[in-house]
Amino acid sequence: MLQLMQQYIPGFTGKPVSYRNYHAYQTMERLYVIIPARTEQDSYYELAAITAYMQENGFPRIAQPMITTEGQIITVYENTPYLVVEMPPPYPVRLGAHGAELAAFHELGAACPFAPDTLSSYGKWSELWTARLAQGEKLYAEIYQKRPLTHGERFFIDTFPYVIGRSELAIQYVNESNGEFRFTEADQATTVFMKYQSELKETYVLPHQIIYDHPARDLAEYVRIAFGKEEEGDIKEFLPAYMQARPLSVFGMRLLYGRLIMPLHIFNQMEQGLTGTAGAAYETLIMQQHTYEQRLAGLFQYMQVDTRSLEIPVLENYL
Repeated sequence: MLQLMQQYIPGFTGKPVSYRNYHAYQTMERLYVIIPARTEQDSYYELAAITAYMQENGFPRIAQPMITTEGQIITVYENTPYLVVEMPPPYPVRLGAHGAELAAFHELGAACPFAPDTLSSYGKWSELWTARLAQGEKLYAEIYQKRPLTHGERFFIDTFPYVIGRSELAIQYVNESNGEFRFTEADQATTVFMKYQSELKETYVLPHQIIYDHPARDLAEYVRIAFGKEEEGDIKEFLPAYMQARPLSVFGMRLLYGRLIMPLHIFNQMEQGLTGTAGAAYETLIMQQHTYEQRLAGLFQYMQVDTRSLEIPVLENYL
């Protein structure tokens, strides 16, 4: 890994350390973190422009992707592409209410004058979900023909039709929501995370999970995790704090709700396998879905939103 770092800083020397399970190097002045790359170089160049803007305009806690001496942002080392980020210097951190912190992060990201292309998933949810569902249906068809079946595979065959139904419902809901005319400036694309898991509570933010999308994405993924952990009390504080700082439009509320209808957490687990520990985790998520949907039914109550007066469609109108 030292040879990799020397492609960014000639003659680099530093102490090898670990940071959040990533290889890293510590010098007297800075910490450098080496992260496996997940996408093409163009996306990371866009990411570097965005993180530079955010560092300079009110969010210094985000690490900055580095460029090699040859102008490359991704380096291949032992057949694996890597992104190297430079951590910001230590400074006192005073975090406010979590929801308000996320709202400020979204506000700053939306103000960035640089609009990314390859890094954006804005308006593509239905397309991405349809492709993901197709992959799941292909797997279902393959396993359906298989004999003998493991317990995990048999459970998958019995339950995946439910996942198909919820996915189709979510796709329909989001497609219809795209015709919603009650939107505001807060609905423009901004900096969000692939799957938000309270990263803003950390002292520093690693940028490799940042993309461009609707801010409802972060809200939905945080709420999804809270539903699974039975942390409804946290949601009751988190969502109103966000809404007070950066109110969601009706369009934004519908996207939030539609994303939570989509069982992405089940797809994530399913794609890790259907046997052994992975299969047991898939089965657990399926068994928890009844409780998940009960909590989802109370989403707008947590947000202190009257769906009837705002004419926001809810699941009972579709089932």
